Amino acid sequence: MNQSNNNLTIRMQPFSLLPALIAAALLAGCATMQGRPEIDPDAYAPPGAAREWAPRGEQRAGSLDLAAELGPIAQPEAVEQGRKYTLPELVEIALRRNPETRRTWEQARAAAAEFGRSQAPYYPWVNLDSESGYRRIADLVPKHWGVQKSWQSRNLLSVNYLLLDFGRRAAAARSAHEELLAANFLFNHKVQEVVFNVEQAYYTLAAAKADVSSAEAILKMARTDRIAAHRRLEVGLATKPQVLLSEQREAQAEYELQSARLAVSDAQARLAVAVGVEANQAPEVESLEGRPIPKALGESMDKLIATAIDQRPDLAAKVAVLRAAKAQVDAARASLYPTIDGTAYYGFHGFNYNLSNPPTMTFYSGVPEYAALVTLRWDIFTGFDRLNSIRKAQAQREAAREALRSQELDLVGQVWSAYFTFSTALKKYQYAAALLKASQSSYDSNLRSYQHGLASILDLLSAERDLAGARYALIQSKAEVLISAASLSYAIGAVPEQARP
Repeated sequence: MNQSNNNLTIRMQPFSLLPALIAAALLAGCATMQGRPEIDPDAYAPPGAAREWAPRGEQRAGSLDLAAELGPIAQPEAVEQGRKYTLPELVEIALRRNPETRRTWEQARAAAAEFGRSQAPYYPWVNLDSESGYRRIADLVPKHWGVQKSWQSRNLLSVNYLLLDFGRRAAAARSAHEELLAANFLFNHKVQEVVFNVEQAYYTLAAAKADVSSAEAILKMARTDRIAAHRRLEVGLATKPQVLLSEQREAQAEYELQSARLAVSDAQARLAVAVGVEANQAPEVESLEGRPIPKALGESMDKLIATAIDQRPDLAAKVAVLRAAKAQVDAARASLYPTIDGTAYYGFHGFNYNLSNPPTMTFYSGVPEYAALVTLRWDIFTGFDRLNSIRKAQAQREAAREALRSQELDLVGQVWSAYFTFSTALKKYQYAAALLKASQSSYDSNLRSYQHGLASILDLLSAERDLAGARYALIQSKAEVLISAASLSYAIGAVPEQARP
């Protein structure tokens, strides 16, 4: 008895451990599942409103792998360091390298593919359906149980063609075509935008470099004035405060030179972005000295506005969007009517049937299948879905109409502003040229007078400041003329001749 009890105890020990093993497995599973997004999604979100999100290990590793995300994109030749590029050369590089032009180009290609898809309903749809296989199941018929074995093959070739849809296909194709036109016009506008951005950055960088040259010349004049003041102090013809004023002016010129060099760095970064290269590969540009000044406008404001309305691609894109919205209204209205389809198919159905219970039975057959059908489909009531679809399409059409009107008003305002900006910049440049000439004569005269003791240090420093301001004014006014001319061309939807590659 004791032995049997001992045996019973031994037999029961594994079963007594089973709950513990199950509990351990559940705890291990819970520990493994902890942190899973389906169990604890908050672990993958920012910890709070006042703390920034820190990526997890696998997220941190993948988020910085830009090369893997971008893929092997074939890029044109890199910008040559040390070479001075002309504006047309940089425009040509930008049109090939700038990712914005490539993005809008791919969007236009996608719209073209969508337009191709819209033609699919005009073609018959051909479908091949083939189903073949073997099946073995138990036959549970009373007194005739056994195993049922069967093999069958069914192959159908069907053709379906939409005979009549009351304008659904035509409206969808027209909408896709207008969306394709909008994408193409937006691509043209993006090209013009890239050209304008390159022009603006080019002239800004050239002006910044000219400012550095001017600041260096001004620093040289300030040193000349300081040397002259020291010499007059040595012979007793100047006072210490006058020398300190000249040194102050020299320090100011040093400060302005460093600021001008910083402006060059900023302008180089903007040009690099406009061209589509990294900032550390910013190209060198030619100076503004040989750049001709655009001539005065020979056309009236009204004619320029009419030209902009006629050739601005972004406005044409809005027109295409409105036409696409009108086509969507027609498609929504066509959904109220039925569709008529023509369907035909031909195929073969063969099967083999075997039952193993006595008496054994075997059957085999193969027959062709074919049909020709005309199907009428008409949704009589859809819970006001089609009615609200029409209302939605009509509202979107009116929204597109107002967007077109808003774009037209913005366009007129842009042409108006660019017209007077260019006219004013041209006059400012003419005045700046005259101011520089007068300031240079004044400074030369004051320097000679000061060297001969006929003028004070204040007169000389004042003339120097006026000359410095005149130099900067001429450089900036020339850049403003060139940039405003580019802005006017951009406003009317044209690429300036000086920027054409």
